[in-house]
Amino acid sequence: MVIVQVTDEVRKTLRNSNFSPLFLDNCLNSRFLAVEFNNQEIIGACFVGGLLNSNGIEINEEFRGKGLGKKLLSEILEECQKRKISFLVGVFKPTNAISIKTHMKIGYQPLFTFHYNKMEGKEIVVILPFNKKGRLLTSLLRLFDTRIGNIFFAILMSVLRSFLKGLISFSSDQMPKIDFLYSVKNFEKVQKTLEDIHVIA
Repeated sequence: MVIVQVTDEVRKTLRNSNFSPLFLDNCLNSRFLAVEFNNQEIIGACFVGGLLNSNGIEINEEFRGKGLGKKLLSEILEECQKRKISFLVGVFKPTNAISIKTHMKIGYQPLFTFHYNKMEGKEIVVILPFNKKGRLLTSLLRLFDTRIGNIFFAILMSVLRSFLKGLISFSSDQMPKIDFLYSVKNFEKVQKTLEDIHVIA
């Protein structure tokens, strides 16, 4: 398990992996990764990228359930401390309750739930603050856990779509389309989302 910069060689290896297209896009646009190899193939990765220090993790299916995710995340947290990073931000589908619980156990805090459209559904945005700056951002982002705040977030994401790669290491053409009316109509507090999947904040 190693920390790597996203060089051309690493990009080539990532493209030959079995990661989902969205996760692969995140990795290719990230600043650095914690990766695990098996026979020169990347079987697990955890990325950090963009101004908002977007963070995510994925393990190849056959290697899941072996504690690899926790090790990758631990490696990333150690690297963040070395680089004096103030916070990490992540998003999770509510269907991924196990990963949400794992991240919350190490200090990630749920901020708000956001609905994209009927097909894509919703995601929970979380943050892991490391210092005062991170805690301040946490307080500010909690404003999106209101109907008005959620509307503002939808507008913000639409307006800043072309800048997403720099903000959250996510190409704009990969981001789900936002159905504004659907998003507003289906607003729910993050606490309600967590209760529905039996996760205690």
